[in-house]
Parts: sequence; structure tokens; C-alpha cells
Amino acid sequence: MNMKKLATLVSAVALSATVSANAMAKDTIALVISTLNNPFFVSLKDGAQKEADKLGYNLVVLDSQNNPAKELANVQDLTVARYQAAADQPHRL
Repeated sequence: MNMKKLATLVSAVALSATVSANAMAKDTIALVISTLNNPFFVSLKDGAQKEADKLGYNLVVLDSQNNPAKELANVQDLTVARYQAAADQPHRL
């Protein structure tokens, strides 16, 4: 399986797991990405955007810029904002 297909699959699964049956409302979900300077994560973002559009969601993507402190701040921001769902692609596993 190539990286783009894997990224799309991961995004679809993450979004599907957070979507309710009445997903046609224009709600907002968030995705924290470790970096958008890597083509793999750009594909992940693009796949998530495609699925969000298909399901009627607005998608906010937060780029952590390969910085763990920035990622922590992004995740903390998620707790303050009112998103229907949030997904985090961890900086380090």
C-alpha cells in the first residue's frame, strides 16, 4: 500500500470514527499534524479534507511544525475551542 493510500485510509478511519449519523450539519472538526513539510502528512491532510468535505464538515488543520511544544499548544487549544471532534497525529510515537 503506498503512502498516499495509507494516509487517505488513516484519515477516513479517523473521521468515520468521529462522525454521527446526522453528519450533514456544517460542524467543525480539527486535525493536529506534526508537520506539513512532509509529503506523507500533506497527503494525510488532503485525505482528511476530502472526507470532511464529503461528510459536510469544516476541517481546521493545525500544523505543529515538527515542534513538540507547538503540538502541545495545538492540542491544548483544542480543549478550548468548540470542535465536534479532534484527531492528533502525534509528533513522536
